Amino acid sequence: MTGTAAQLRRMRDLAVQIMHERDPDALHTLVLAELLRACDAEAAVCKEGDWQPDEGAMSIVTAPAARSVFDHPQARRLIRIGRPFAEHYASTGDSAPRQADALGRLHHLRDVRRFTPGGRFAFGIPLPGVHSPVRGYILFRPDAVFGPATLSYGVEVQPLLVAVDRQRVLLSQWRAGSADVSSGCHDCRAPVPADAAPYGLTPRETTVLLLLADALTATAIGRRLGITARTVNKHIERIYRKLGTRDRLSTVHRARLSGLLSTPCPSHRESRELRTAL
Repeated sequence: MTGTAAQLRRMRDLAVQIMHERDPDALHTLVLAELLRACDAEAAVCKEGDWQPDEGAMSIVTAPAARSVFDHPQARRLIRIGRPFAEHYASTGDSAPRQADALGRLHHLRDVRRFTPGGRFAFGIPLPGVHSPVRGYILFRPDAVFGPATLSYGVEVQPLLVAVDRQRVLLSQWRAGSADVSSGCHDCRAPVPADAAPYGLTPRETTVLLLLADALTATAIGRRLGITARTVNKHIERIYRKLGTRDRLSTVHRARLSGLLSTPCPSHRESRELRTAL
């Protein structure tokens, strides 16, 4: 087995493991640690939005020797600016993984490494979708370009990263539904969503249930989650069995009555739709 094939197998195995993780905040750390190892990088960053230089959340995993470098405020500012990735992905609609040096030449930037902490080499893997086009992962190395093998790995692993991210977004949405109701909003018309564990629902089944509540077909759910319609139908069958229902309508109704799903109030519905649009 080639090195790239072995790395892909590790990420696939990790993706399967992640589908059983109930904490959406833990997913980034698991993926970043694997990207750091697979790409022989010094630091791996997940960028979650079209950020300003001095604000915006991000997740960073570093090798121990590089921790102090990437903890520095100026380093984090450079990462948030995201050059040349932010400019390229925002202006072109491109969604392919790219090396920073290659983008620098494409956009006539004389020294792209001055936009990275300590003049490091950088490699970006965007997460395609309707979210900000600079959303995705950036890897850093101090002393060597990311070569063809890493580029090939990035292309192959990108669909897995997208699927994991969609799982994280849906679990975060489910958690946010609980926060909206428990915050005391008088317009929310459902009990606080219960933990799915007593019903035996896995995190993956929970995300499928969320999309069922949005009246999506199995094919549409599959596109959202990066799986086949046949796999979606298997999840749906298990959800029916665990909730003791026979069809989608009764399943969503029972899930709402039991607190597994909340009904967002009008003030929250628009933001919820924006969060879940993929």
